[in-house]
Amino acid sequence: MKRKLVVLLLALALIGSIGAQANVKNFPNRPVEAVVAWAAGGGADLIFRTLATIFPKYANGQPLVVKNVGAAAGVPGIVEFKNNGRPDGYTILHWNTAHVIKTHMNAVPFTATEFTPVMKLVEDYSHVLVKADSPFKDLRDFVAYAKANPGKINLGNAGIGGGAHFSALFFEDFSGIDVTHVSFTGGGPAVIGVLNGQVDASMSIASEGITNVLDGSLRMIGVFGPARPSQLPNVQTATEQGFELVLGHWRGIMTPKGTPPEIVQALHDIFKKCIEDPDFQKRMKEMNTNISYLNSKDFEALNRKADLDYMRIIKEKKLGDKYK
Repeated sequence: MKRKLVVLLLALALIGSIGAQANVKNFPNRPVEAVVAWAAGGGADLIFRTLATIFPKYANGQPLVVKNVGAAAGVPGIVEFKNNGRPDGYTILHWNTAHVIKTHMNAVPFTATEFTPVMKLVEDYSHVLVKADSPFKDLRDFVAYAKANPGKINLGNAGIGGGAHFSALFFEDFSGIDVTHVSFTGGGPAVIGVLNGQVDASMSIASEGITNVLDGSLRMIGVFGPARPSQLPNVQTATEQGFELVLGHWRGIMTPKGTPPEIVQALHDIFKKCIEDPDFQKRMKEMNTNISYLNSKDFEALNRKADLDYMRIIKEKKLGDKYK
């Protein structure tokens, strides 16, 4: 009797395995919805709409439907995804560092690690801008002055709790300096703040201030990325200057918790082909956005590390209202 039961269970397992393989082979066989918890026209939206133009080529002709749910720093969109997304691969979520930050700045009904990572897509890096006539020629000058004059450097950022603000906090913490943080209403206003002398420098992201550096009105004294900016090859990375610190702002894809591994892998393979497509790469170059691939396992590790890092700095600096 026992032997018959074991044989039956093995047969059922084999049938289930064959069924799963068939489902993956035919996946997707209907449209896939991508929830982008930011408004239309922003960086996340543009990236996912670019993916949507390429997705059918590698997904059995099925479309990627972008759904924008932009409000309250993305919280409603993520909550909708959590509550309504089924673990079948047909609903995915744009996930970025700002979402990780939000889970520690405020009490929200989700955590940074409860979804299933598919892959990391792109990453932009922070850099420090000063006026062209600033005495700071590089990050070494900046740090040396800040250590000798605690609190005297006014360092601008795009807004309290944003990516640039946290880059400034991580740099301050890493280098052992004390600066005065000045938050503006966006990356553009922070750059203008440097130009008009309102602040001594700004911690900026991606293409912010690049045109001003190219026209000679601003100087970039260091970039917190793995390589020098392609448009500014003379600008050294922080690591080259003795500060082994990478401050990236990444975007990736999540699926609902419980999505079968074979479906996660199928999504991974489709999107990897999408980001390797020449049309996608051309569009990202036009947007000054760095394609930065990580597979599911490595993206999960990155997301978990970011979760711990942001929790630590938010608690230490007493930011937001979650830990007060």
